[in-house]
Amino acid sequence: MKNTIFPSHLINPKNKDKKWISDFIRAAWQDYKESYPDGFYNAKDRYHETRMYMLGKQSITKYKKMLDPQKTANNDESWFNIDWSIVPIIPKFRRIALGTLRKSEYNVNAQAVDPLSKDDEYKFYQDKSAKILLKKEFEKQGLPAEMLGLEESDPATLEELEMHMKYSYKHRMASEVEQAIDLILSLNNFKQIRKEILEDIHDYGIGGYKEYFDSDGSIKVRRVNPSNLVVSYTTKEDFTDCHYIGEIQEMTISDLKQLAGDQFDEETYKAIGEKYKTPRHGSQNQGTIVSNNYAKNYDGQRIDVLDIEFFSVNDMFFEERVNNKGNKVVGRTNKVKKNTKNKKYSRSSYKVVYRGKWIIGSDYFFDCELSTNMKRAKSTMSNTTLSYHLAAPDIYQMSTYSLGEQMKGIADQIQLAWYKLQNVMLRARPRGIMIEIGALENVPLGRGGKAMKPIDIIDMYSQTGNLVYRAVDEDGNPSQARPISELNNGIGNEAVQYFDIISRQIQLLRDIIGFNEITDGSTPDPRTLKGVATLAAESTNNSLSYIKDSEKNLIERLSYNLSLRVQDAAKQGTLSGYSKALGKNSIEFFSVDPDVNLHEYGIILEESPNEYEKEKLNRRIEQALQAGQINIADSLIVENTQNIKQAEELLAYKIEKNIQREEQKALMNQQTNAQLQQQAAVQSEQAKQQTIQLQAETKLAIVQKEKELEMQMQERKYQFELQLEQLRTTGRIEQRKVEGQSRETVAKIKKPKGDEVLPLDTDILE
Repeated sequence: MKNTIFPSHLINPKNKDKKWISDFIRAAWQDYKESYPDGFYNAKDRYHETRMYMLGKQSITKYKKMLDPQKTANNDESWFNIDWSIVPIIPKFRRIALGTLRKSEYNVNAQAVDPLSKDDEYKFYQDKSAKILLKKEFEKQGLPAEMLGLEESDPATLEELEMHMKYSYKHRMASEVEQAIDLILSLNNFKQIRKEILEDIHDYGIGGYKEYFDSDGSIKVRRVNPSNLVVSYTTKEDFTDCHYIGEIQEMTISDLKQLAGDQFDEETYKAIGEKYKTPRHGSQNQGTIVSNNYAKNYDGQRIDVLDIEFFSVNDMFFEERVNNKGNKVVGRTNKVKKNTKNKKYSRSSYKVVYRGKWIIGSDYFFDCELSTNMKRAKSTMSNTTLSYHLAAPDIYQMSTYSLGEQMKGIADQIQLAWYKLQNVMLRARPRGIMIEIGALENVPLGRGGKAMKPIDIIDMYSQTGNLVYRAVDEDGNPSQARPISELNNGIGNEAVQYFDIISRQIQLLRDIIGFNEITDGSTPDPRTLKGVATLAAESTNNSLSYIKDSEKNLIERLSYNLSLRVQDAAKQGTLSGYSKALGKNSIEFFSVDPDVNLHEYGIILEESPNEYEKEKLNRRIEQALQAGQINIADSLIVENTQNIKQAEELLAYKIEKNIQREEQKALMNQQTNAQLQQQAAVQSEQAKQQTIQLQAETKLAIVQKEKELEMQMQERKYQFELQLEQLRTTGRIEQRKVEGQSRETVAKIKKPKGDEVLPLDTDILE
């Protein structure tokens, strides 16, 4: 093997012209062809054979040679009278494996990771947390919280804010980039491309994408055919250590002219057409190239063109000088000047990408130039990446290993056993009898003692089951031989052995891929418990996880590079190229701000929940609803959350908050009941006091009334007694008067005449 000499990268970038690029392309082609004979483009025949096995379309010639090595075993001659069709067992397992892998769907999650975005995130958190704390103070003071400008969708507590920052917060520019990436993938029919990539990784052990700008400024994504790849030596499954990657493209002269345009003149195109005059794949020549510009037919010629990209390193020189105002300034310069005391120079190396195309085996190169729109992240401006993104889960010494190749040997064993099983079935004989003809000769049972022929005895045995034979030999000695013995014949044990071989190979196939009777749907037990079935499905997922992880990493790298493409397109104003394709639906896409290129984004793929995870979450939601731990509104919020971990944490948070709310409600109810009971006790006590007071007042009123009546009675008594006394006094006076008058009268009567009448004694009257 010759040592390949690449041109030096440590030269002035101005000298990296078309010749330098073409020398590198030749060296890369020689390096690949001579150093890695079993990989990628050099292994395209092996890849083709593997794909035919996976489709159940492999050649049957090798099987004929194995079964009949004495013959040439061409397609028309064989001693086997069997059906040579391929048993479609491998295609079945391939479809199941690919179906399992395609069930994993991803959502692109872009996060702004640059310092400016982190400052915005910190300000957002501080603003929301301050409003939440102020809201509590406003509620304590009885002030309206609407003054703070909080919306209904904003977190109500610090716990909700933490959850929002963890799962839901999205920088505005990151949201714009997510929408842009989703639209780009949708426009490029990414679902179909991904399906083809999974088939490549499963069958070939390698798959990849290429992203680029087309001539209209639109961002394109396409599949990379592994059988056309030309790559440098790599030890990583993501090929990030490759320094050149290219593809062999088979094209017509018309395609070449469309790509190269005026880089070749008409005579050159004619010379290329003459050199590749013989068409590929056995097709007939469509005609030679003639000099008439209006009658050229290039479609008959097929040529191989190497389209390649490779890294190089260029130096950038900076000059530090003092301007007219006496300030130090730093600017870029093309060369370093010697003998300058007032100037300082510095050098910075940065990675660049060159590209070019070469018609293999010729001296014709075109599109040899420094690549434009090189993708550079803001944090690593000196670094860049190629437009190819590859993944090979199992790669060693530049050879890929795949499930498809592992299944080929098993497919051969199954096919051979199947052919032999068919042959056994075709060679099988029906049940028969073995006849000892001597015992059936000269048996005298016919009419008149005529001996029966052996054939007649056999017919009688076949029709009636009765057997007549002679039990002695020709010498009259007894014979121990049975005249008729039944033969089993049929398929026999040989067919069972071949069928057992097929069954064992199918089981071995399951073991390699990780399938079982449940996941491949062959003979599932209807009594299998759901938990057991779930574990069986998880086992299959684990066995295919290395493909799944590799493909996920591949899509993440593709999405990250598309985010850089979006930044370049926004900066250059080429996003308008999507307006014709999207129409009114492009409004969101055009909302991408040119300032999007000021940020750096981290791309993470969030896996959509599978059916088992969805069912488990729905079951928990249903349990929480039945237990009254959440309401319908909470369940809708959780169900519409795409991230399963976020949904579970949100459900737990809602349950916890609702439990706390119910506990607070119960506590408030207890406090209310206590207050009501206390109020009732107070009211009861007040009623008692009022009753006692009323009773006391009533008694007092009665006593007062009694006293009043007693006083009235006493007063009346006094008055009556007074009246009586007055009456007595008046009676006495009247009596005294009567008595006095009586005495006067008596005195007058008794007094003699001439006697002086004495006055009445007043004291006596009183």
